[in-house]
Amino acid sequence: KIEGTVGLVRERGDRGGATGLEMGKLAKDVAWCDKELSRPMEVLSSALLRCGRRTKRLGLELGAAIAPFSSQYRLCRYEQMAFGDRRTALKKKMEARTKADGRAAKLMINQTSMQHMGRYGTLERMETEAAMMDEFATEAAREAEEVAMRLQNEVARIGALRVNEWDSSMKVIASGMKEACAENAAIWESALEAFKREFPDLTVPMAQHATIVDGTNNIVS
Repeated sequence: KIEGTVGLVRERGDRGGATGLEMGKLAKDVAWCDKELSRPMEVLSSALLRCGRRTKRLGLELGAAIAPFSSQYRLCRYEQMAFGDRRTALKKKMEARTKADGRAAKLMINQTSMQHMGRYGTLERMETEAAMMDEFATEAAREAEEVAMRLQNEVARIGALRVNEWDSSMKVIASGMKEACAENAAIWESALEAFKREFPDLTVPMAQHATIVDGTNNIVS
């Protein structure tokens, strides 16, 4: 949505500049037959071109300012993959511990009977398998803990980075939009003054505030 908004700002600047160019061409064509009629077109063309350039520059500034937002948005895919690795490690840990506990329980149940029957070879093999499964479970638990620590540290790092970068970016965005709005307002005010100088006898109507009663009987000006 942020990138789309910046795109709309750039498009507005492009269209304003294009409209100004077309208005300038029209003013030149009209000047051949009616110089006085072309004057307001020239004033409007100049204002549109200046406003279009400033709005387009604002779009470029905003595009650079939102870079941290865009980069972090793209990193979300890798964050999801990291949490997926954590889930996989936990699942592996649980499965390994379940198998190790099963081998240990089987060994405890059959240990005495095998000793009485003299099946020491089978008993030794079962003890070896139980020890190996316990070792695998311990290794899986260690790997899961390492993944958890890496994930926790990375989340903390990215969180601090986002706070700093996003705060700075928001300040740049707010400052740029405030400056651009002020400059565009000055452009159109100067265009109005130029129009008044060209046509001092013409009265420019001011915007009227309409009083509207909405559905809740509140008065909106």
